[in-house]
Amino acid sequence: MNDNQYAEKQVYRVVIEAPIETVWSELVNTQSPRPFFWNARWDTKEMAPGNRYRMASNDDKVIAVVGEIIEMEPPRKMVTSFQLTSLTDPASTVTYLLNEVEGGTEFQLITEHIVAGSKSEKSMAAGSKSIVENFKAYVETGKVTFGARMMLGMYALMAPLVPKTMRAENWPLD
Repeated sequence: MNDNQYAEKQVYRVVIEAPIETVWSELVNTQSPRPFFWNARWDTKEMAPGNRYRMASNDDKVIAVVGEIIEMEPPRKMVTSFQLTSLTDPASTVTYLLNEVEGGTEFQLITEHIVAGSKSEKSMAAGSKSIVENFKAYVETGKVTFGARMMLGMYALMAPLVPKTMRAENWPLD
């Protein structure tokens, strides 16, 4: 596929009032659900380049995203492939960049290599904006925005209705 079949690269950024080490630690935490990632958690053997990952629900029954960690430079950069399990679109690339700035840490979420006009493009645009906003809120206050908390409550109620394509047995880690 050539570049003109891809959507334009998108950059979402925010300054988080916290040290870079704190922001990085919250981003790569594999031990607990990440409310800014819709209560999914990183499921991987190790947060290191070359390792596959899944974004798993807390009960490990639903996998929302699969991919591979492509590059990692703690505490400044992580690049992953990214495929939504609910869609048949090919994987794209997500880059997380952290940079120390006056007043905290600039956090950037960059999406690229998304098929133009695809459902993934639309979903990732809305999702990326939400992640950046709620990541900032979570790191600074310990909780995501009120709107995100309401959405997480709705997701919990709808969990039994997720598409069969998202079931964990369809997305083994190995």
